[in-house]
Amino acid sequence: MTFDDLNIKTMRDHPDEKSNGRKAKGLPFLYSPWWCLVAVTLGVLCLGSVVIIIKLGVELSQVSDLLTQQQVNLTHQKNKLERQISARQQAEEASQESQKELKEIIETLAQKLNEKSKEQMELHQQNLNLQETLKRVANCSGLHPASNFPFQFPILDWAVSEEPPLPVALGGRFSFDALLI
Repeated sequence: MTFDDLNIKTMRDHPDEKSNGRKAKGLPFLYSPWWCLVAVTLGVLCLGSVVIIIKLGVELSQVSDLLTQQQVNLTHQKNKLERQISARQQAEEASQESQKELKEIIETLAQKLNEKSKEQMELHQQNLNLQETLKRVANCSGLHPASNFPFQFPILDWAVSEEPPLPVALGGRFSFDALLI
């Protein structure tokens, strides 16, 4: 078989083509020698596109799952941080409350201390005044002859001395214990 035989044979295999040399009706690109190459190339491109689309879909699904997990983790961390912030705020409020109470207690104690100090200073001043008055009185007069105590009244002499008291008349009458002279 030669090249011419093949060429004639191929021409005979096409039923649409008439023997008078006119071309058959239909799509002319189907009868060109390049259609097979173009069809295979388009098939490979379509198949590659489908594979890429499937692969991208799988990756998109994985990324979506990762994003969902990340969002859950972020929500969990956010809730944890909010609880920590809330606990810290409560601790600060409690600390401020304690500081306020301690400040009030300190102020109250300081007031009491000031009052006690004033009272003590007044008592000390009174004590000094009394001591000074006693010194002046001691310098102005002597001691009573019946005792070592200053400023004894004569009516109280019997209480200090060892002698029995003398009877005293009361209201113009003598007492029952009074001695008659």
